[in-house]
Amino acid sequence: MKTLKFGYHMKLSFSGAVNNHRFTLKCIPHDTDMQRIEKMAVSVYPDHITSENIDSYGNITLFGYTNEYHNSFGFDITGIATTGLSDYEKSKELHQVGMYRYQTSITRPGSKIYSFYDALELHKIHSSTEKALHIMKRLSDSFQYVQGCTGMETTAEEAFSEGAGVCQDYAHIMLSLCRMEKIPCRYVTGMMMGEGSSHAWVEIWDDKKWIGFDPTNMKLVNDEYIKISNGRDFSDCLVNQGIFTGNVTQLQEIKVIVEEVLDE
Repeated sequence: MKTLKFGYHMKLSFSGAVNNHRFTLKCIPHDTDMQRIEKMAVSVYPDHITSENIDSYGNITLFGYTNEYHNSFGFDITGIATTGLSDYEKSKELHQVGMYRYQTSITRPGSKIYSFYDALELHKIHSSTEKALHIMKRLSDSFQYVQGCTGMETTAEEAFSEGAGVCQDYAHIMLSLCRMEKIPCRYVTGMMMGEGSSHAWVEIWDDKKWIGFDPTNMKLVNDEYIKISNGRDFSDCLVNQGIFTGNVTQLQEIKVIVEEVLDE
């Protein structure tokens, strides 16, 4: 168990002024069986949050609108997370597990993933957890972490064909493989000690438990992680979505700090 101090900064800089800005934010970590969040402060600028709700995946969602002209938009979140309270999340809504069994347009496999899956010989392994561990190990051996060769919209098949990508791609490929094996699984966005940016991993469902796997670092999710949101793929966990009026370009800046608070 760890006590982690976290800070999440996101800023969009526009090349000119925009207005009529409607936005949706999924950036706030919440209590789970594995973590407890305290002393959290959230600031959004321009400060025009209109409502807060929980989406169908259990994520805290902020909705807002501002009509005034602005050249930048962003948020800052700070807080304390007590992590490692459990090794898994209990599956509280069993009727929702079914939605995580099916491929999405992002995770749908193609010929490269099909060939890789066939070579895994998962029929020789019995439990879903052991199968997921085997998938993670083989994926780690076959895929490289390289920034800049994939983008937000890159599919699992496209990334796997490239042979390299980032944490989002690792997660999408593992989701694709687990779903081919009929293992319910979900995409997770969060923070991790030492990353400096947001991170993505996978949770698989086994015996009414959601168990976290980080294929990028080839490890089980432990008390170094803070979960923010989960969904079927990255599109359900987008930190910021919005629409505005203005013919501009935009530049996004993200900074994440996660530090352990040690007893004096």
